[in-house]
Amino acid sequence: MFCIKLCRVVIELDNRYGYVGELCREYLYELKTGEVPAFRVTASDKEITDYRLSLRRSMTPAEAESYLLYRKICGEMPRYGSFLLHAAVVALNGHGYAFSARRGVGKTTHTALWEQYFDAEIINGDKPLVRRENDGTFTAWGTPWCGKEGKQINRSVSLDAICFLEQGKTNEIHRANIADTAARILEATILPPDPARQDEMATLVGAIVRDVPAFVLTCRPDELAARMALDALSSKKSYI
Repeated sequence: MFCIKLCRVVIELDNRYGYVGELCREYLYELKTGEVPAFRVTASDKEITDYRLSLRRSMTPAEAESYLLYRKICGEMPRYGSFLLHAAVVALNGHGYAFSARRGVGKTTHTALWEQYFDAEIINGDKPLVRRENDGTFTAWGTPWCGKEGKQINRSVSLDAICFLEQGKTNEIHRANIADTAARILEATILPPDPARQDEMATLVGAIVRDVPAFVLTCRPDELAARMALDALSSKKSYI
């Protein structure tokens, strides 16, 4: 059992396996005298077994526990103004940009181009948390759960734009409308099982689609696509 701190929230993990402790080593948090965690998560043996049986691929009990613990964390985070966005977040010149895509589309390939050509940092390569701050702005946060490449940094960055990636034979980008953005975000997150958390999640999604510009980039895996994305996401120009 140990505590971690994500998005300024202290969480207690009641774990069975050492795998998740090693995974979270950069996020470990020691409680101060009299301090208590915001909430606690655990995964039963039955939950771990049932989850492994539901998969079409092999997963160790320790890996399954790690996945389930993060899923439970994400189910609670809307209470604290945060939610999971299945995306890769890059930081460049103090600005953060989230790239979201269905599995196999190429968000890892695209963000690698940002590293190569712009010297961008990967805040999280797969499962960052997004937080609505008290002033209404949004930030993206690193987490230990970050995809098979293991790219993450334990810090936050302003979330200035979201880009939904699609594969194409040519590079094209356009601004996503509110309805499309909301649908894509809901597809790229975990909906909490608790109705109260669902209401909080709906409020967060409503705010982010209103306040953070979103784009759809149909692209090839090349430098031109990365430069087109940078121009659109960092610009105040309107892309229709």
